[in-house]
Amino acid sequence: MKALVVYSSKTGNTEAIAEVAAEAFGRDTVLSPIAEAPDYHEFDLIAVGFWIDKGHPNHEIQKYIRRLKGKKVVLFFTLGANPDSDHAQECLRNAEAMFAGNEIVGHFICQGKIDPANIKWMRQMVAGGPRISAGDARWGQAAEHPGPDDLVRAREVFCEIFLRLQ
Repeated sequence: MKALVVYSSKTGNTEAIAEVAAEAFGRDTVLSPIAEAPDYHEFDLIAVGFWIDKGHPNHEIQKYIRRLKGKKVVLFFTLGANPDSDHAQECLRNAEAMFAGNEIVGHFICQGKIDPANIKWMRQMVAGGPRISAGDARWGQAAEHPGPDDLVRAREVFCEIFLRLQ
């Protein structure tokens, strides 16, 4: 099975997960940042990785997703929230809806560090108060991801998906 792992990464989180996916899918896998993505038609499996922006896949990857049709797709993304949170599940539903015309065969969600510029923007939106304290704790937790445990879990998920499709 020939696989393509294409990704958009702002802080390196999604790129780290993409590298694990490419390794798990094997030697016939092409790993590519979105700006250099080859024609997807020649691949049997497409893994699309992105970061979450306001609850949706980032704009750059949305353009790619809109062109993608008739493929088996694995989607994976990183976000500042916990992967088990209601927000992460809403992001997953939003992303899945964009892949109409394709068969989603799996997904992986990983918490990841937040771009410092976004944190600065959020701080300006809510000046002081308990929300900033809660944000500081959440942002600190996000900064520890993806960590070694996340990468092991990603490898397990991607290997299971790939083996199931063989």
